[in-house]
Amino acid sequence: MLAVASIGPVAAQNLDVSQDVSVAIGNEPPYTELKLDGTLSGAGPDIDRAALEQSGFKQFSGVTMAYGAMIPALQANRVKMVSSGGLNIRPERCEQVIFSEPVMCTAQAFLVRHDMAGRVKSYKQAAELGIKVGVPAGGTQGKDALARGIKMENIVNFPDNTSAVKMLQDRRIDAIALNGDGVLDMKKRSGDASLEAIIPIADTPIDCAAAAFNKSDTALRDAYNAGLKKLVANGEFATIMAKYGLQANVDLLSKAKSTAEMCSR
Repeated sequence: MLAVASIGPVAAQNLDVSQDVSVAIGNEPPYTELKLDGTLSGAGPDIDRAALEQSGFKQFSGVTMAYGAMIPALQANRVKMVSSGGLNIRPERCEQVIFSEPVMCTAQAFLVRHDMAGRVKSYKQAAELGIKVGVPAGGTQGKDALARGIKMENIVNFPDNTSAVKMLQDRRIDAIALNGDGVLDMKKRSGDASLEAIIPIADTPIDCAAAAFNKSDTALRDAYNAGLKKLVANGEFATIMAKYGLQANVDLLSKAKSTAEMCSR
């Protein structure tokens, strides 16, 4: 649930909406991108711009940098914010900057045949059923599956997404584990209406990124949160996510913990 503090008169007075809002991005489409003409694009910047436009901001510019340089840049006031498509909320980061409420959330997901739907919602259930789970080679899914009780012989590495879907359809595996957007893309590309997506895998966390600000910029952060709340309520948030193929994020956001909870975990 999106918890947002209202912007009081004092905070509103502290906002200079005529200023250019410089946004740090990692230039990683579809989350963030700086076009050759200098235009900010991607799901994160589109949300950032739409959220702050609610308070009257009109000028935005992008600054590409390595993720490790983003917090130092904020602390030195070289940028006004880090895009919501940039940094995941982490307790140690919460000590250095302030985050908006969650914006871009990811989680692991299953793609299953119709005969498995409703039977497996977690790695633990998959372990109890003794089914075979396909995972991307070298990904976190294989490690998590093993840690939650799935036997090594029931964890099958797949080389690419197309191969994984074929293995599922041929019953060589019973479920595919990947991130939520990857699973939805697999389902869409397969054209197989009998396949079902399970998002999120119940015994894995929902991880979220959010816009980040200098600790002194509470008014700007509060304005962002107020705008974000409006975007979620009026459906514009979902429209922007769909534009970039990130539909899974919409449902995950409604299930995610608040920033305060993520900062204290």
